[in-house]
Amino acid sequence: MHKPTPEDLKPKPVLTLVDNAASLLSTGSAKASPTEKPEKLRQELLDKLWMKMAEMYGHRWTSSFGEKADQDSVWATVLHDISGRQIANGLTLLVEKGDEFDWPPPANVFRQLCLHVPGLPTEEEAWDQALRGEYKHDAVRVAAKQTGTYDLRTARPDNKTLRKTFARNYATVRARAVMGKALEDTIPLGIEHEHKSPMQVQFAHSHQQARDLMQAQGIPNDPAQARAMLLAKMRIRRDNHA
Repeated sequence: MHKPTPEDLKPKPVLTLVDNAASLLSTGSAKASPTEKPEKLRQELLDKLWMKMAEMYGHRWTSSFGEKADQDSVWATVLHDISGRQIANGLTLLVEKGDEFDWPPPANVFRQLCLHVPGLPTEEEAWDQALRGEYKHDAVRVAAKQTGTYDLRTARPDNKTLRKTFARNYATVRARAVMGKALEDTIPLGIEHEHKSPMQVQFAHSHQQARDLMQAQGIPNDPAQARAMLLAKMRIRRDNHA
């Protein structure tokens, strides 16, 4: 073991310590396994995007992001999986929302514009369409089919269990629409899903009918409240201690 000398114990300049730390970091990173290069947007699409942005924003674009499309730019990385059609969609939205985008947006905001699907209903609108069986977008039709069109047409709007299932299916289909993928692919079953026998299905349906009937007649689901209502209708008074 090396015994420290008086020279070693002398305080060293701060810059020397910093240099040593930087040396250790660079040495460590040199020994580390090389990382994979991040995916980039194709240069052809990046060039076209740069040209369109320069036409739309002029100096406001070039002064912020440069005159030439560079593969090292954040735009090439953020838009790595965006198609030409989606870029055209993003540019169209920039024109339509000119008051909002007087200056060019950052790359992450433009990505969201590219992924926007025109005419795609909100979850609330899709739920209403699914219950009525009137689909204004294919994504709603596919989600309704995966959920069960008969169950939807015969369900009450406040059926929380069915609404949860439909919301999950619609979120999956909507994500596919945003990514430009086929909508009809099979949707994996949720973790909470379990296969039910015909008898279990009928039993659950009967219970739902009973709950619906109680709700229609104003009968509380809570047993104590239901008992109190029955006693009140029969004009039977019970003290708290009884």
